[in-house]
Amino acid sequence: MGKIHYVMMFLFSVLFVWAFLQATESVDKEKYVQITVSAGDTLWEIANKYKHEHQLSHEQFIQWVMEVNKRSDDRLIVGEKIVIPVLKSNIENQLVANKP
Repeated sequence: MGKIHYVMMFLFSVLFVWAFLQATESVDKEKYVQITVSAGDTLWEIANKYKHEHQLSHEQFIQWVMEVNKRSDDRLIVGEKIVIPVLKSNIENQLVANKP
């Protein structure tokens, strides 16, 4: 039973380190849409506006924006540029599909 215990602990440790590295891996902002904040915009409204372009809940969308844009609060400033969790390729594909 001793060997199995050590093997299980080792596997758990490897899994934990892998999960930590995946969670802290930086996001390639170039792959995502960047928007300019307009008067009256809120993260909740932006999440709702792009709801068909991502599979996140509103809360997850806001948390992603806060983490990737290194924000300490959710207040937006008019003219500010923020990256949102919508892949540029999704938007480009829609534009092509909507052309006559």
